[in-house]
Amino acid sequence: MELLLIGIWLYFSIFCHEMGHFMAAKMVGFNPHFVKIGSGQRILDFKFLESKIEFCLIPSGGITYTSNLSLENMKPKLIFMYLAGPMMNGLLFIFIMVFGKYGNQIFNEYNPASFLGVYELFLFTGNLLPYESNIYGKSHPTDGKQILDALTKTNEQFLQKKLGLARYTKNGDDAKTEFFNNDLKTLHILYKAMAELQKRNFDQAMQLFEQILMNDDLIIRDQLYILDILVTFVIDHEQTQYLQKADKWSAQALSLASDIKTIQGTRGAILIELGRYSEGKAMLLPLTEEGNDLTDMAYSCCYIAKADHFLGNDHEIKHWLKKAAKTGTAQHILLKTQKQLNYFL
Repeated sequence: MELLLIGIWLYFSIFCHEMGHFMAAKMVGFNPHFVKIGSGQRILDFKFLESKIEFCLIPSGGITYTSNLSLENMKPKLIFMYLAGPMMNGLLFIFIMVFGKYGNQIFNEYNPASFLGVYELFLFTGNLLPYESNIYGKSHPTDGKQILDALTKTNEQFLQKKLGLARYTKNGDDAKTEFFNNDLKTLHILYKAMAELQKRNFDQAMQLFEQILMNDDLIIRDQLYILDILVTFVIDHEQTQYLQKADKWSAQALSLASDIKTIQGTRGAILIELGRYSEGKAMLLPLTEEGNDLTDMAYSCCYIAKADHFLGNDHEIKHWLKKAAKTGTAQHILLKTQKQLNYFL
């Protein structure tokens, strides 16, 4: 009984935290469109105020996605949105402390309210501490770190970080140049385009990305960012109607920066999607070695497994899928590949 109550409370606590972010985002016009509760495999989803709410198997962590960061008074709105999540945990802590006075009358010898109170206090304080963890090569900032960034960075710098632009920086002169000429309107369009991808509105997203690509003043690094995202969404979401365009985009990206491994990886994946298995495999093999970005390794291993399947090297498939699984990242690509090959570990 007590364990069941605690399990239910963990989901409820994360839900309340994310609903704090969600309702605050609604109030300031950031248009939240997707809330994820927990991690791992999806077990339940439903619509709420025109947004998708998804519960996952493991009651740990959560995230609220917004489709628009309105530029007017952006910083105070961001701070309000990020504060709203921990504040919900603070309110739950107060509720538990009041409820705890009567807990022994309900639960006899063991009062789980004491554990839940400590848990809510931990979430309240932990989320407000400004730090950033790195899990499998992906950054996970706390609400406190997001608030600190909103306070200390310009709007342009904040959007650049949210978009993960640093991954596409080369070691040349463009590394010292602001992304997209530090133009706030362009960065805002980028943010909306990424949200359209998350909502699976692919035509709208592609139009927004191509609108930015038409700017003749873009430096190579910024072109690479757009081109690689365009190719990756074709791969991730199996949008085969755009495959010929993805071939052109990935070839263009490779001609601009053949030394960037992420660009090599997306090109190799597209070659395999096009049926050029040996050529794609040869391009991806160097990315499977230790020391590479974990996401690049996972993608490369999965696509090499796919290439080996069509090349008749079935004895190699298990090796590559196991290596992809060990990276602990890009699990959606691993599951998709296993399903396509009917080969489960």
